This record gives sequence, C-alpha cells and structure tokens, in this order.
Amino acid sequence: MKKLLLMFSLIFFLSGCSLVRVQEQSYEEIVKDVLTPNFTLKNVSSEGYSYYLPKGVLLKKNQTFNSVLYYNHRKMYLYVDALSYYHKVESDYQSDENNYYSLKIDQNGKQGYLEITQISTKYFVEFMYHYSKIEAYVEAEDLKKTITQMAYILNSVQFQDAVLSTLIGDQTLDHNEENFNIFKPKRDDEIFLDYGEQDQDSSSDIKDEDRLEVEDKVE
Repeated sequence: MKKLLLMFSLIFFLSGCSLVRVQEQSYEEIVKDVLTPNFTLKNVSSEGYSYYLPKGVLLKKNQTFNSVLYYNHRKMYLYVDALSYYHKVESDYQSDENNYYSLKIDQNGKQGYLEITQISTKYFVEFMYHYSKIEAYVEAEDLKKTITQMAYILNSVQFQDAVLSTLIGDQTLDHNEENFNIFKPKRDDEIFLDYGEQDQDSSSDIKDEDRLEVEDKVE
C-alpha cells in the first residue's frame, strides 16, 4: 500500500501539479530531492539508453545522442555521452564562486554539476548528471521549475550495457553528430546555444506546442 501511495505521489509531482512548492526550495534542495535512486520510469528509447520526459516537456528532435526538447516555450538541448559512460570517465568539475550559481553533484554514486550563468537578462543553465547533460536559456522566474524538469530527465537516463557493448565494440556509434565535453561547463568559452535563435524560436516555432511532432520513437 505504501508503495502505491509513493507511486501516485510521484506521478502527481511529475504531472506538474506540485511545482509551486519548488519555488520555495533552493537549487541544491531541488537537486537533492529529485535525484533519487531507483527511478525506473521511461517513455523515450534511443540507441543504447532510455529516459523519461515529464508532462509538459516535448521531444522535437531525437538523434542518437543529441536531442532537442521544448519546455515552457524554450528549447532544451539534451546530450548523452555513452562513450564516457562505457569507459567510466570520472568528472573533475570544480565549483566556480564567481559564477551566478555553481554546484558540484556527487549523489547516488553518480557525478555531475549544476551551473547557471547570467547572460544579459536571461540565464544559461548547464545541468550534467550521470553522463548526460541538458542546456537551456531561461528567464529568472523559470529557473527553478526548469531545473526541476531537467533533474527528472537526467535522473531517469538508463544505459543499456549490452547494447552499448555491441555498438562500441563494433565501432558503429554515430560519430558524425555534434560532440563536445559534457564534463566541462562553458563559462568563458563561446556559448553553444545561439541567443538570438532562442528568442526567435520562442515567438515562432513554439507557438503551438501541442502540435510538435516527435521525430523518433517514443514508447
């Protein structure tokens, strides 16, 4: 009975009905609360891994290891580093006190970081956890709820070891996709996301989110 109540509570939260409570939490509290072990929900399958998209997050483009998501009229870019997972590369992230926000994550035996950089009137969020990373530009008032959704997605990533062993062993992974070091935040580097494109997307491509079509398999 307790397990059923816990599952219903989780579904209720993921539906977006209790995101109001998130606004009262700190970024670190959100990370600790959401990144829980044994999260098994999934509704998107890709080559060698799967993950869960909460209600309100839409999948627009799904390449092998790079995907484009939409949440709250903004693009989010998801990157999955299967090679680093396969070879068990460890993160050497160092917090940056000079940045708007910087948090090193070491939870449930998995590593990552949350870094927020203020750019003009918006904020560039880089959230990396368990060999996966999500990036997005967001408004100040949307930071906490966006980070919450990012955390659910990253926490849900499940790698399929047998599949990856075959792909990497046979060298059939698609190396033509955009690849970069997810363990290294952008900071003073050139920002990967195009700021002007984001503003244009928010007023054109995303006018009717309900009509966005998924370009790859969603379970």
